[in-house]
This record gives sequence, structure tokens and C-alpha cells, in this order.
Amino acid sequence: MQDRKRLEARSVARVGVVAAVCVAGTLALAPISYGPLQFRVSEMLKALALVRPSYAVAFFLGTFLSNLTSPYGAYDWGVMPFVDAAAALICWRFRRFPIPALVLQAVLIAVGVAAFPLGLGGGFPFRVTFPGVAVSQVILLLVGHGLVRAIQRSYPQGL
Repeated sequence: MQDRKRLEARSVARVGVVAAVCVAGTLALAPISYGPLQFRVSEMLKALALVRPSYAVAFFLGTFLSNLTSPYGAYDWGVMPFVDAAAALICWRFRRFPIPALVLQAVLIAVGVAAFPLGLGGGFPFRVTFPGVAVSQVILLLVGHGLVRAIQRSYPQGL
């Protein structure tokens, strides 16, 4: 029973730390975090979806809190947390194929960003915003994957 509580506490702590780093990274680089050509460096953390499904909760919380300051309102803080969490769970499901899983996750996030906050919230055309967001997402998630693998080698106890 004690070990189970310790594992649950670790899981909650991991989720909290990842969510906090997502928020801090997004807000610290706010000028490039929002808008039709966004590049959120904190998106690299979303490669952690390959490691644990519980990180979907971290991405939900991190996206919700980060997007409270977004100029696109409820489309950003009300919809995108669900998109990010769903994309992370789908990535987890296909984790045996990490690169395709991350690309799928990136594309799902890009569709959500281009359709909701940028499209419905900002009035930007999907066909204009989707390619740029998709490319940045793929780059960030693949770089994040490399970082996650490096950390896993250095920290074999687990992320």
C-alpha cells in the first residue's frame, strides 16, 4: 500500500512539473508562442507522450494555463487543452512507432491550432496557418524526442 501511494505521489509530481514547465516556457517566450506563426519551445515536452499516458494531463493543464493569456480566448484555453490531451493519448497508443506517433501528434495539434484559436478565434484561413504550425510542431516534437531519449539514457530510473 505504501509503495502504491509513493508511485501515485511521483506521478502527480511529474505531471505538475511538466505542466509548470509548459506554462513557464510558453509565457517566457510569449511573443513567439501565440499567433499565426507560433513556435512554442515548450512543445518539445509533448514528446513525453511516448513515455507515460499520464503526461496527457500535464499537457491539458499546461495548455489551459498558458492559453489563459492568449488573444484568442476560449478557442485557445477552452478547446486546445482537450486537443493536446487527446493527441498525447493517441501518440501513447502508437508509441511502438515513435516517429510516426510523434508526427501524428504534431499534425493533430496543428489541425486544432489552425482550426480553433487561429481559425475561429483569429479569423485566419486554415490553409494559410496549418502548414506553418504543422512544420513547427513536427520539428519541436522530433527535437523533443531526441532530448527525451538522451534524458532517459542519463536517468534510467524513469521520466
